[in-house]
Amino acid sequence: MAETLAVLMNQQPKPYIVSQFKRLNPPTFDGATYPAIIEMWIQEMEKGFGLLVSTEQQKRKNETIANLEENPEPYTWAKFKKALEEKYFPRTVRLQKERDFIRLQQGERTIIQYEAEFAKLAKYASNLVADESNRARRLEEGLRSDIRNFVASFELHTYEVVLNMALVIERGLAESEKAFGSWNKR
Repeated sequence: MAETLAVLMNQQPKPYIVSQFKRLNPPTFDGATYPAIIEMWIQEMEKGFGLLVSTEQQKRKNETIANLEENPEPYTWAKFKKALEEKYFPRTVRLQKERDFIRLQQGERTIIQYEAEFAKLAKYASNLVADESNRARRLEEGLRSDIRNFVASFELHTYEVVLNMALVIERGLAESEKAFGSWNKR
């Protein structure tokens, strides 16, 4: 792992990099095939890299492994993550996650809960949310009909704006329900 870190840092293994990395007590990867474990390991490693790298220039260096003698095309952290996922995250599981994303509906969830699941599953369907407009449309399509009808009438084009509008509408509906609910009890 220390040698991999050194290569990712675009440097020869140096004792201070290795010792700094070890002090972070990074998680070990045992080859598990459970997607959540792989994702958590990648996130923890990225946190560690972020702590070791301080300047923007160093962060860019962290992006590329420069072993040009053996590989004329730079090997990036993104390529490493992809290779890791392909090896330990079976294609059938990735396809199932994509199908789960396609079928995702808000249902009884709050907007916050729905958006969290949307964000989690969207990584498995990156081709369906490749640009901001598609991402916004997909989020909108999965909303409960009472919220979706309001949001759709505004013809919003960005994910953040659709999400914020849905949150405002959800809050308004909840307040209306609370007000009318207490009025009906009189």
